[in-house]
Amino acid sequence: MKFTLHSLCVILFCAYGLYTITDPVNRTKVDALNKSGYAFEVEVSKINSDYSEIASAMFRNKLVIVSSKKIGGLGSGKDPKTKEPYTDLFCLDVKGTNSFSQPFLFSRILNTKANEGQVSFSPDEHTIYYTRSERGSEGNYKMYKANLKKNSQGKWINETELSISSDDYSVENPHVSADGKFLFFSSNMKDGYGGYDIYMARINKDGTIGSYVNLGDKVNSEKNEKYPFTTDDNKELFFSSTGHGSLGGYDIFISNRRNIVYSEPRNLGRAINSTRDDIAFMIIDGQTGVFSSNKNKRTHAYNMYHVQAEMIYKNLEGIITTEDNEKLPNTTVVLLDDEGKELERQVTSDDASYHFKLKPYHYYQIVAEKDGYVNYKEELVPNTYSEKSVVKLAQKKVKLSYTKTKR
Repeated sequence: MKFTLHSLCVILFCAYGLYTITDPVNRTKVDALNKSGYAFEVEVSKINSDYSEIASAMFRNKLVIVSSKKIGGLGSGKDPKTKEPYTDLFCLDVKGTNSFSQPFLFSRILNTKANEGQVSFSPDEHTIYYTRSERGSEGNYKMYKANLKKNSQGKWINETELSISSDDYSVENPHVSADGKFLFFSSNMKDGYGGYDIYMARINKDGTIGSYVNLGDKVNSEKNEKYPFTTDDNKELFFSSTGHGSLGGYDIFISNRRNIVYSEPRNLGRAINSTRDDIAFMIIDGQTGVFSSNKNKRTHAYNMYHVQAEMIYKNLEGIITTEDNEKLPNTTVVLLDDEGKELERQVTSDDASYHFKLKPYHYYQIVAEKDGYVNYKEELVPNTYSEKSVVKLAQKKVKLSYTKTKR
């Protein structure tokens, strides 16, 4: 006796062309330089002063910034490199989409007469990683960590210089991944690809830092890379670079991570970047973000800018049929991420169609299942599909044999 299991034929209509539409239907134009997969709306912040304001991290629903303004700041004098007052840490309330409160001093424990640099926090906000350059060594930042005293309103204790610090090179721009497993930073230590490179170190259970690795020559260029920031799923890395064909000075770029490999960086476009320095991009909540730039200043001081980032989704549409082009309703179609985690599943209706929204530049897998048919599975690689591509599987026959028993 012989049975046949029919295979599935999947017709994919993939919108993997130019990023010209947004979710769900509103059209948003992006300039030709913007290959990020996002459309941006930018508005200058009203809390800017004559001095620098640079976004750093969120803590207890407040934005911590680095600024050379001296409202309640500590110490006097000017940094001979920046010609501005020495920087302190401030924080401000995030009030709606494009509004901040006036800044106030973040910590009289962590602020000193030296230059305070960028900071980042563990997910539970009990540990801070911060940077500082002492007077007389303004170009050399070292990294420290401290713990928040239990039940305190902001008393930082156990201040410790991390072993990655050195008198021979600078360690800057700490950023802790959302899962708390990795610390990203920039450094001009020897054996890099250029001036400043971006590195990643594993965070030990006690908050100390393990061995670190360079993110490689896809991210790092022969020039300077700084200000790393990763999204909550750790699959997108934003950073600033003077390389990768920047418009001039530092531009902000995005790179996608798959496993431990980063993609070629893509420019965020002219809504964000300029011929001056554009740095310190970070997402505050969902689609709301902030970055700093000296694009509209005669000096090198930085203003902060509000950002609304709208992801430009890709549409994946398909029809499930038999090998003879007969539509197959009631077929289960599953969308998986690149690690095999299920994201969404649909059951085809009478027209046998399905539709998924895909994040740009992300890898996916799609699986189709129906009783009596061979399962279909395919990896979806960004930018490899035409807008209307057809995938057909050859019919697969399975022979089942048995031995007849005598009665």
